[in-house]
This record gives sequence, C-alpha cells and structure tokens, in this order.
Amino acid sequence: MKSTKVQKPITPFRLLFLIPLILFVATSFLGEFLRLYRLSEERSIYSSKSPIDQLVDDFNMERMFHKYGYDFRTRMDDEERSFTGTLEDNPLERSIPKFFFVLTILGYPLFACFQFLKEVFGRSKS
Repeated sequence: MKSTKVQKPITPFRLLFLIPLILFVATSFLGEFLRLYRLSEERSIYSSKSPIDQLVDDFNMERMFHKYGYDFRTRMDDEERSFTGTLEDNPLERSIPKFFFVLTILGYPLFACFQFLKEVFGRSKS
C-alpha cells in the first residue's frame, strides 16, 4: 500500500518570503560566478601585457581608486575603463541580488501589515 502525502497549500509565507529568498541566493551565486569570470578575464588581459604596460595599468588603477574611491569600477566612464583595462560590471553581479534581498526582507512583513490593517478596518465598519 502506498501512503499518500498530504500536499500543503501555498501559504503567503512561502510565496512572499521563501521564493524571493531562493531567488536571492541563486542570483547571488550567479553574480559571484560572473564576477569571478570577469576578474579572470581582466587578469588574463593584464598578464598578456609587457611589464611596462603592467606598471602603467597599475598606476592608472591606483589613480582611479584615489579619484573615485572604493567602488571606482561603477563610477568610471567607458573611456577611463578602456584606459585602465577593466571590464564593465554585469547587473547580475550586484543589482539583481540586492533587489531580491529587499524583496525578501519586505515582502512578508508588508503582507502581514496589510492583513492587519484589513482586519482593523473590517472590524471598525462592523
């Protein structure tokens, strides 16, 4: 005899918290792999240059770091990016995981707040 498993219904918690959490983790891993691939491409381009060109690139990168700060890669324009030999960031690296993280944090609490307000205003009308 086979025992039948009771299927649990999709609850708001599953829909509004667990699904964005899974998407956040998946896009974070994907973004990290894309970042590592971009850095390996930059490293291979850098290692194929002559030692003098490598020194010039190091100096340019240091200058961009002092000019723009820690996130200099996102603030550089295309001309500076080609001048220093860096590749552009992919939006999957940071932007999309941030969106799913915010959605994970705010999704279910906002739903619970709206449910509470719906109950409160439903009682006051009765």
